[in-house]
Amino acid sequence: MAAQCLVRNLTEEYLTCRVCLQAFDHPRRLSCQHTFCTNCIRQLVKKSARGRGLDTLTCPLCRTDDPIPATVPIDHFVNNLPVDSLIVDLQTILSHHAWNPETARSANVNRGDLCATHSGRKLDHYCFHHARIICAECIDTSHSESPCRSRPLRDAYSELQTRVDRLLEKLHFQLNEAELETAKDQSFEKSKRKTLEEIDKLEQRLENVFESCRRQITVLRSDVEKLNREYLCNRKDFFTAVHSLLETTSHFESLKQDKNFKNLIELLPSIENWLEKEFYQLRGLQSNDIAASLQFTVYDEVSDFIRRFSAIGFVELKGVKNDLNADLSHLQLKSSSSETPPLSLSHILNRRN
Repeated sequence: MAAQCLVRNLTEEYLTCRVCLQAFDHPRRLSCQHTFCTNCIRQLVKKSARGRGLDTLTCPLCRTDDPIPATVPIDHFVNNLPVDSLIVDLQTILSHHAWNPETARSANVNRGDLCATHSGRKLDHYCFHHARIICAECIDTSHSESPCRSRPLRDAYSELQTRVDRLLEKLHFQLNEAELETAKDQSFEKSKRKTLEEIDKLEQRLENVFESCRRQITVLRSDVEKLNREYLCNRKDFFTAVHSLLETTSHFESLKQDKNFKNLIELLPSIENWLEKEFYQLRGLQSNDIAASLQFTVYDEVSDFIRRFSAIGFVELKGVKNDLNADLSHLQLKSSSSETPPLSLSHILNRRN
């Protein structure tokens, strides 16, 4: 399902170190916004920098250099790099989501099939009034009078089956709506790949141009990473809700398929209450109808643009409000000629040397 793809793609695209190709372990961020495991960075420093007598660490993805003070020990330099809190938060979301069926099962179900009150008596009845699984002796001692009404588990499930089916229908409805929303994330990923491909092509075309243009390519990639992180920040709560919904639906379907009536009935009230809250939360988290996308723009007369402005284009995040776009609204490129300069471009940094 699309929701499953969302969780899988989130792990593969954002939570995997591009050096060791494993899940991030204590992720730290370089100045170029690329993130790696702490130990991977340590090994890069030892092999690519200090090992060759250099005083810089080169990012293996974009080739940006981070200076390493000669008097600073390697461990001290690595440990002082900023922890990527966004990646840590996303890892936490996937491991401890808002509502964990496994936790609920260990708390409510793994107590065994025997009554805690009446030793040796099997829990094989259900009290509709108290919404509890009970034993036959419980009926005689505390569930025999009105308004209590008790039935064997199988008979109780037959009465509650419509309620169970209705709840599953609601779960699937919410999951389907979430899947439609994930199409926007897939669209964003497609636009991100296309944007990076276009930037790579442009870099190849400009290989023999001024060194300043090469440095601007690095900055553009950094912009992509910044806007990508901002997009993740905007979608983090939605990822949490979808993951929780997927886990809950899978667990509930498994209980029904296994005809585990006791566990199914026992969890029924808590899942209903949780779904009611999740419905409004998920609706509130869904973005507008326009899918966010990254777009890289190159001007028609690139060679003339570089000659006059030494700036090659810009990357912007569409469909989501972001601080980077707003903060740069005052910037304007100035022409070195008498020709009329272009309009104010809020997406271009002053990247002159």
